[in-house]
Amino acid sequence: MDTETTVPEARIAEARLAASAAAIAGDPGTLYHLVSRLMGEGMPFDVVLFDVLAPLQRDVGARWQAGSYLVSEEHAATATVETVVSLLAGSFDQPADGRHVVVAAAEGDQHSLPGRLIAAHLAYMGYRVTFLGANVLATDLREYLEVEKPDALVVSSAMSGHLLGARATVQAGHAAGTPVIVGGRGFGKAGEWAESIGADAWAADLRQVAEILGSWSPDPGAAESVAMDPSLELAELSGRRDAVLGAAQGLLADRSILLDARARDELSILLSAVEASLLVGDDGPAIDILAWQATTLAAHRLVLAEAVAAALETALEVNHPSAASVLARSRVQIERGLASPPR
Repeated sequence: MDTETTVPEARIAEARLAASAAAIAGDPGTLYHLVSRLMGEGMPFDVVLFDVLAPLQRDVGARWQAGSYLVSEEHAATATVETVVSLLAGSFDQPADGRHVVVAAAEGDQHSLPGRLIAAHLAYMGYRVTFLGANVLATDLREYLEVEKPDALVVSSAMSGHLLGARATVQAGHAAGTPVIVGGRGFGKAGEWAESIGADAWAADLRQVAEILGSWSPDPGAAESVAMDPSLELAELSGRRDAVLGAAQGLLADRSILLDARARDELSILLSAVEASLLVGDDGPAIDILAWQATTLAAHRLVLAEAVAAALETALEVNHPSAASVLARSRVQIERGLASPPR
C-alpha cells in the first residue's frame, strides 16, 4: 500500500514545524486535523508517520536532553503524538485473514511510541496488528503468544540498559514458536546487540519492519543457538541488585547528595546498563548510558552523573568486582572522550 509519491523536503519540513507546535502545546485535536489534511492533500501515510511525526518526536527528545524543554513539555508532546497515531491506526480495518503481528516494547522499557508507530504502519500495510504497549513482562507475553499464535513479534527498545529485558522478551517469543524482529536505539547503532539477544532480524529504522516481514525466512532455532543467556556472574549480580543499590544510595547520602527519586532512578538505570554489558560481553551499553546521563543531567542542572557513577562503582567493588570493572572501564572511556555522542 505504500506509494511512490515523492513529497518535497520543504513541504515535509513545513508540516513538521506545524506538527511540532501542536505537539508541544499538548493539542492532539489540532495535530490530528493537521495530519488528516496532509493526507487529504496527497501526503502518503508512511511519510506522515516516519518523516513528520517520528522526527518531530526525536527532536523533542533531543531538546529535552539538551535542557531546552521541561520534562512536562516532553511528556505532553509524546502523549499528543501517541494519541494521534493511535487514532490514525484505528481508521484501518483489521483483515480477518491478514498475517497477525504482535508489537510490544521490551520488558522494562517504558517507551511505547516507537512500537505504536510501527503498529500503525503495519495496519496500514494490511497486517492484522495487536499492539501490547510498553514494559510487557516476558512471562505474560509468552502466555499471550501461545494462545494467539501470531506470525511475528516486533520488539522495540529505546535504551541499551533494557537489553536484559529484551533478551527475556525475545526468548518468550521463541518459546511460543514466534519469530522476532527487534528495532530501536537500545540494540546499538548498527544493531550490534540484536544477535546477542537472539533476534531473528533487526530493523535499522521504523519503515524497515514491513520490508523485513515481506521478505524474511526466519529460523528461531538458529537465532536462539547464538543468543547470549545470562551468565553465572550476571545471575549473581541480579541476585545482589537490591544490596548494590542500597549500598550506593548510602554512599550518596553520606556525601550529602540529595537522595531523591531521580537519584535512585539514575542508579537503577546505570546498574541495568552494567547488567546489559555483562549479558552481551561488551562495555558499550554501560558507556552509552553513562554518556547519556552525563549530558542529560547536566543540561537539567542536576549534578548527579559523576556522583551516581562513583557511588555505584564503589558499591559494586564490594558486591561484584567483575561488574565494577565494567563500570570502571566505561567511566575511563567517557573521561577520555572516546564514547559515542549521546543520542
